[in-house]
Amino acid sequence: MGEVFVLGAIAGGIYGLFAVATVLVYRGSGVLNFAQGEVGTLGLFLAVWLINDHGMPWVVGALAAVVVTTAIGVLFERFVVRKMGDAPRVSVAVATVGLLLFVLSGELVRVGASPKSLPGPFSGNGWRIAGVVVSPTQALSLVVALGVGVALATLLRRTDFGLGVLAAAQDPSAAQLVGVPVNRVSAFVWGAGAGLSTVACLLVAPGLGAFAPGALGRLFLFGLAAAIVGGLTSLPGAFVGGLVVGLVEASSGRIFAESSLPGVKTLAVFILLLVTLLVRPHGLFGTRESRHG
Repeated sequence: MGEVFVLGAIAGGIYGLFAVATVLVYRGSGVLNFAQGEVGTLGLFLAVWLINDHGMPWVVGALAAVVVTTAIGVLFERFVVRKMGDAPRVSVAVATVGLLLFVLSGELVRVGASPKSLPGPFSGNGWRIAGVVVSPTQALSLVVALGVGVALATLLRRTDFGLGVLAAAQDPSAAQLVGVPVNRVSAFVWGAGAGLSTVACLLVAPGLGAFAPGALGRLFLFGLAAAIVGGLTSLPGAFVGGLVVGLVEASSGRIFAESSLPGVKTLAVFILLLVTLLVRPHGLFGTRESRHG
């Protein structure tokens, strides 16, 4: 049981980061950004280029990757999302699929299908907990996910700018009338969402060994499932949802360890998602909110 919990927490930290990024964009704009996983992967390849090919320190390469992908999120918001201000939110979500395909195509042209690898920020063998070796990078991912979730939740609830994010998501026109900088709020959530996805990719990459364009799509989908399970309107719920998805994945892998059925972990997460949508559609910690337009 201890082994399942440790494995679930390790994976859940990464899913939680993806989920927090997803919830942040949704809370600020009412849109699910399906390109976040691939934009994060683009940042990962940039870090590989800087760290492996040009010998830069890990921190420098990682920061550069986060800055570039944050800028991509901001630019997408400025030239696509903002131009579609009066369009249905589902139309904007479809536009993010276009961004996903654009980024994926660029990765294949520039990087190719050959797998790449990236070392972690720390060396060392890690710690053995409940029979599982936890690397320093894996421990860091859990701490970062928790810290980001708490920090963003505090920002949204305790600051004027954070309250503006929530107000802009509910009714952009009314929020603008009362002085909320709607455009700045929108740029923040899209840029921060892209940057957080890059952080998640950077932290999970050392454990993958090798990765190629599109390889992290499954992790993003599990993060999206975590966001829905926790509640698309709750940042703390996104972190908890990540842990729940991680535990379900680890438990199913342990229970069906002897089974030859492929994709049993993915099936278990799908069942969890389906049950959540049927029993509690707004998630474990989410609230029923309406959006105008």
